[in-house]
Amino acid sequence: MQKIKLLAAIDNLNNGKIIGRIGGNIPDIFQDKLEHIKLMKFYLTFQSPDNPLIFVTVFVPEDYEEMINNNIYPNCSVKVFLHEPSIESNNADYTIGHINKSNIVGYNEAGDDSFDFITKASAPSLIQDESYYYENLEKDDYNFWIQIDEDFYPNDLINGNYIFGYGALYLYKNMDEQVVAGFWQHS
Repeated sequence: MQKIKLLAAIDNLNNGKIIGRIGGNIPDIFQDKLEHIKLMKFYLTFQSPDNPLIFVTVFVPEDYEEMINNNIYPNCSVKVFLHEPSIESNNADYTIGHINKSNIVGYNEAGDDSFDFITKASAPSLIQDESYYYENLEKDDYNFWIQIDEDFYPNDLINGNYIFGYGALYLYKNMDEQVVAGFWQHS
């Protein structure tokens, strides 16, 4: 039996339903939560594949060394927030300057072997398949939820270093619907 995956892609041609964006300014909802994103930069926001009324927003540390040294749960320095839909703010203090703001479109159903920029699946496609990346997550009853993969960036998206070193971010979710950045890997 083939498993169905949900895929979303970066696409500024509006070839699908826009479900979010990568780059740009923070969502307006964070304007009164700035203490939670201190020393962070906004990466992306997108509609949950499970509930269109919930958005997932990811922030990365300003300091890349902080990201490298804290890339695995329970010490993953990447922050994930779930929130109601929110427009883009005018606050550029948390903007990653070398990302060309782009739309994310989706979700499209795909077969078991398909992946894209955002993939909701039963299992990830790991760059390094080492159990130390996910064993603490599984011990704490988190299950893989979504993969965000830089391999699917369009050529004109980044004018500098890739955020995850040409890698991928793996989000995990528990039974209480709490979502965490489980880990990220780079190639």
